[in-house]
Amino acid sequence: MKQAIYPNRTQISLSPELKALIEARIALSQESFSEYLRKAAIIRMILEDVEKNELALIAKTIIGSIPKNKSGWKDIKDISKWQREERVNEDKHRS
Repeated sequence: MKQAIYPNRTQISLSPELKALIEARIALSQESFSEYLRKAAIIRMILEDVEKNELALIAKTIIGSIPKNKSGWKDIKDISKWQREERVNEDKHRS
């Protein structure tokens, strides 16, 4: 008996509209429904990794790039105290 290339099977639910859109693309590419969805999953994972890496790069670039004495935080000595005061002010205007 021939061993399957993809031995793990799964079942998904799609809206009729999404299924029709995928089937239209499949007709152009001549690949199987499963292959199309496998490629879509891989592409999504790659895009998520790229986005995560870009956000990490942005954070690394921004964090610490402005000296505290030139920022809006220069006069804040106790950040926890400042946060509590801000929350009290927020609560007043929500009531």
